[in-house]
Amino acid sequence: MYICVCKKITEGQLKDSFIKTDCNFNESQKTLGFSSKCGKCKSSVESLVKSIQFKK
Repeated sequence: MYICVCKKITEGQLKDSFIKTDCNFNESQKTLGFSSKCGKCKSSVESLVKSIQFKK
């Protein structure tokens, strides 16, 4: 499922990036480019980060 439709970024891509960057939002954003156009995905991305952090 796409989380960021502007950049065609899937939930799986985001999870992989957050795991590699230890849930660093800014580093993952620089790498993938999510939330850089319309910004509609930002809250979904933040929720995903929180769920990954909770599982750790």
